[in-house]
Amino acid sequence: MSQANLDVFVEALPPGLQIDYGVRAEQRGFRAAWFPEITFGDAFGPATAVATKTSRIELGTGVVGIWSRSPVTMALQAATLNELSGGRLLLGVGLQARGYVEGWHGQRYERPVRAMREFVTILRRILSGEAVTFEGEIFSVQGFQLQMQPPERPVRIYMAAIGPQMTRLAGELADGILGYCYSAEYVRDTVLPNLRAGAERAGRTLEGFDIACGFPTIVTPDGAGLEQVKGQVMMFATAKSSSPEYASSFAAAGYDVGPIQERVDAGDVDGALGLVTDEMADAMTIAGSPENVRRRIEEYRAAGLTTIALNPSAPNVWFPLYQGHFPDAALAKIPEFSFPAYLGVIDATLDLAGS
Repeated sequence: MSQANLDVFVEALPPGLQIDYGVRAEQRGFRAAWFPEITFGDAFGPATAVATKTSRIELGTGVVGIWSRSPVTMALQAATLNELSGGRLLLGVGLQARGYVEGWHGQRYERPVRAMREFVTILRRILSGEAVTFEGEIFSVQGFQLQMQPPERPVRIYMAAIGPQMTRLAGELADGILGYCYSAEYVRDTVLPNLRAGAERAGRTLEGFDIACGFPTIVTPDGAGLEQVKGQVMMFATAKSSSPEYASSFAAAGYDVGPIQERVDAGDVDGALGLVTDEMADAMTIAGSPENVRRRIEEYRAAGLTTIALNPSAPNVWFPLYQGHFPDAALAKIPEFSFPAYLGVIDATLDLAGS
């Protein structure tokens, strides 16, 4: 395997299985397990349970939305998990899609870069033990102090980022960045320069900064995984309301997502999938045979990632990432989800690290 950190996402599972797979991830040698938070449950609960059953693996929230909790509540949960795990928390925070923020949490999605700057600034100050009063343009706190001894290993904050502005902010304020579906070219040409620019703005370097990215992953004995992951590629190629910069990541690798978006807008999902070539799928995911997966991990390490996070993905599946992602006519064509097949992909992904 390459010298970059190898992490794994543990998601879309009942909490009991998340715990089991988190323990197995430690046994197989993964650096960290990341627990997303969208609709299957919260991130802190299973991460905390895994912390009590493991001793080495790092535990990431991958990611928690900044509008899903107040900065104080986020700091309280983070400090508790970090304490219980002996300093193993990687606190991944992100904006999340506008529909999640406004439709589910009843919050106003506004000025995302400013909002992230304020939220992370407040988090840092609270987690350091400081008595915090902060009057921001979006977030504010009056007179709060965390009554917990600052740990030997402080919480490390990862900022979810795809586009240049948020990437620069991560380089300025965070301990790491957590991207998704970066092409290797996008890492070299967009992510690294903007991280450096942000770090320079803060008067620091990227020494010790973790450049992490997650990828849809389907490991198969042969190359079939590349075919089975194409639904994921089509999803992120058209996820313009999640982040329009996904298209930039594709473009950096030489792929124009415009024709795919046109087919989706017309309700022709089959036609959109037909435009996802094997080469495109290979450039945007980590899938296929174990040999191909190892080759792709090495390509990303050479491009500048310090952590590659494998996200086991159900084979031949696509689904809307937010309301309105696909036209109503297309929703009737969503492929059937096979839970046993999904568990098989997770098992194969975990086995990769130990092979």
